[in-house]
Amino acid sequence: MKFSRLYAILLALVATLTFTSVVAAQEAFTTRQVNLRAGPDRGYPLVGWVQAGATVYVNGCVDDYRWCDVTVDGNRGWVYAKFLEYTYQGRPTVIYGNGQTLALPIISFILGSYWNDHYRDRPWYNTQNNWNNWRPGNRPPPVWRPQPQRPRPPVVQPPRPPRPPVVIQPPRPRPPAVLPPRPSPPGTMPPGRPQPMPKPQAQPPVNRPNGSLQ
Repeated sequence: MKFSRLYAILLALVATLTFTSVVAAQEAFTTRQVNLRAGPDRGYPLVGWVQAGATVYVNGCVDDYRWCDVTVDGNRGWVYAKFLEYTYQGRPTVIYGNGQTLALPIISFILGSYWNDHYRDRPWYNTQNNWNNWRPGNRPPPVWRPQPQRPRPPVVQPPRPPRPPVVIQPPRPRPPAVLPPRPSPPGTMPPGRPQPMPKPQAQPPVNRPNGSLQ
């Protein structure tokens, strides 16, 4: 029982090491900025760009090793093999022309299933019927492109008239308050006017006796 369990562990370890070596053997590097295409030809739609020196996983190549199907940053597409190389016996080797020596897997390209698996969210996915009968070397079918939008003329607003300067006027002096004259009590003259002297009253004549001296 112990021997069978130890044997199973050894098999799992060997399988893991073998898978790791295969994965490492199929890791390649881009030698320059390359296009990622939706098929093994320059005429297929552009999926994206891959920077120089990027690490890609090679899923396989066509039988002449001119194009290889790669995965990079979650995107799947085809790269021209002259721009792909990986380390073989300690030296970087270009895949183009050396595919048989490198023993990379050969795969076929079926547009319908390949696009269905990887490009359903692409704007040119619905044009795949135009590509079914297309062959590399011919003029490629039209690819969906967004309609260019005409630039709208800028909105020119008329210049606003300048605002008149704000003039701060000094406060106007208020005229002194004029109080109405107070009514004088009866029998008095208003102040400021000379009061007339009372007229002398005539005294009654004094009856004196005759012969009296004055």
